[in-house]
This record gives sequence, structure tokens and C-alpha cells, in this order.
Amino acid sequence: MKKAAHFFLTIGRQKYFFSLELGPKETLVHCEAAKIHQEFLNEDIPALLFDLGNLIIAEKEYMKKKDHIIRFRITSKDKNSIEKRAFKKGYTSISGYLRDLAMKA
Repeated sequence: MKKAAHFFLTIGRQKYFFSLELGPKETLVHCEAAKIHQEFLNEDIPALLFDLGNLIIAEKEYMKKKDHIIRFRITSKDKNSIEKRAFKKGYTSISGYLRDLAMKA
């Protein structure tokens, strides 16, 4: 079992947590604030960490622009199926996955 190392980045007075799970060739990066949950090549990790603060700030600005909500009801079986598909395709949220599907249609 791999173990994740946990860190935080301070922007202003706010702490933003992220974790790294090192593998032989790839590292799993999880940062909720930047909406990142995916594997990166180990050689790309320094550049990602260098830019992580900018990614967090960009995500915060993007979220400020979202001011409308669309809701609908589904079964738990359908929800689980959608979640599996979203995460398999690299999405960190179901909302992002469904938004992209709807905008492509």
C-alpha cells in the first residue's frame, strides 16, 4: 500500500492542503482547492508544485463566476455509475463531468 505525504500551501492567510502519493513513474496528486486528483509523471511534479498556487487562485476566481445552480434527482445506482465514469475520465467532481457532457451535446 502506498502512503500519501500531506502538505499545505499558504496563500494570503489561507492554508490549502494537498497530498502526493509517489509511485515508480507517476505521482498521484490530490488538491481539492485546485480541483486536481490525478496522476502526473514524476518529472512533471516540480513544475506542477511551482504553479500550484496559481492554479488554486484561478480555481477560486472561476468558482466566483458560477452563480446559477441546476439540480435533478437520480437513483443511487445511476449516481454511482455517473461517479465511476467521471472519476475514470479524470474529473474531480460530478458537476464538472456533467457540465462538460451537457455543453458538448
